[in-house]
Amino acid sequence: MDTISGCDKPTDDLLVGWKDIASYLKCSVRKAQRLERQELPINRIRGTKSVWASKSGIDRWLILQSEAAKRTVQRPHDTTVIPSGKKATVCRLVALALLLGLTIAAGAVSAYGMTIVLFGATAAVLVLAYPCLPDTLYTRAGVALFLIAGMSYGTSAASLPNVVASVINMKTLPPATAYPFVTGLPFIPIPVLIAVFWAALGNGNLAGFSHRPRLRAAYVFAGATLIVSAAAAGLSLSGIHRIWTSGLPIRATLLLGEFFVLGVNAVLFVFGYRFLNTNSIGTYRPLFSWCGIIYLLIGLTAAIENRHSYDISVFHLDVKNPETYRIRNMDVEHRFRGWLQQHSDQVGADLAALATDSEFINALESKMFYKQPFDERLQLSRKAVIFGYKNEYAPRNGRVFVLIRFPAGLAETLGFEPAPKM
Repeated sequence: MDTISGCDKPTDDLLVGWKDIASYLKCSVRKAQRLERQELPINRIRGTKSVWASKSGIDRWLILQSEAAKRTVQRPHDTTVIPSGKKATVCRLVALALLLGLTIAAGAVSAYGMTIVLFGATAAVLVLAYPCLPDTLYTRAGVALFLIAGMSYGTSAASLPNVVASVINMKTLPPATAYPFVTGLPFIPIPVLIAVFWAALGNGNLAGFSHRPRLRAAYVFAGATLIVSAAAAGLSLSGIHRIWTSGLPIRATLLLGEFFVLGVNAVLFVFGYRFLNTNSIGTYRPLFSWCGIIYLLIGLTAAIENRHSYDISVFHLDVKNPETYRIRNMDVEHRFRGWLQQHSDQVGADLAALATDSEFINALESKMFYKQPFDERLQLSRKAVIFGYKNEYAPRNGRVFVLIRFPAGLAETLGFEPAPKM
């Protein structure tokens, strides 16, 4: 590939731009771009993204390709079997479909670690299989939706095994399937934006924002809105205001994490704008590389933030969620045991064991409970709520609060209600 500042070829021998080159080769633009890897003589004009080629140069390349193919056919002693393009395409698509099915199945059964691994493997196969797919708006939309789901899931699901293991009855009533997909979105507003606009540019014949000013304006407006919304959502969900005013030592780390996530999103927003604000986009590899690097930084930060948030829930739940609850109904022990016997499908062994725990029964009758908001708005069936109470006999370095995932029916039977404010 040559890079020059101009060209002195006869005008009638010149092919300027990928469309002219593809037309001369009688193939698609995408295929012509792939042929460049096979030493198709493509020249680039220095300082621009424009390309050109000469008809005579392409003719010579076609002759060489034809002669190489004949030599391959004329060697019957060569028993090496090279998979045909069609066979390789089928293999890639089958692998993609298989991995996608396994990813969906793992997500449905809340196998968080396995789902994250499968998301990564499916994304890798998707990169290889994408050239085999039609490069249309609908194809890009499907790929963008998958990538958004995978990125969002990865930022939040990494910390969920800790939560499931430490909250009583959480293994029996796991988080709603949609929970990790939704809670990860505030961490990745700009990767989501870029995925959406990559799909939207799919019907523009490689044209960038310079030829599509409305999309450029939409990108700027949507990006600014998403960053502000993500900041508000992150600060609200983390309860950073109450944590900050309480003076907990971890408050500075949480706030720094929030600002870091917003900062790297802002950097990606600016880079995405500069990349897309051009006449023609030959390849998206630089943009996707930046997205990958930024996502790794976001994922690591999200894992640290989620871990600290979990620690606050088990050590300082009364600071994070200060509203208190009491049980209004009398005969709590009888109601609790009776409900467990009638609804064994919603009761794990750890929750059933509390029926004979005198300390827990005493807590139900006399202690204050604190509600831990979780996935209530996303639950479709087997609804549940999380309440916690302070364990006065906790080990010195052990968890201060005992968190329990009550089935919604059990919570209603016991009669949790906000305690009167003093």
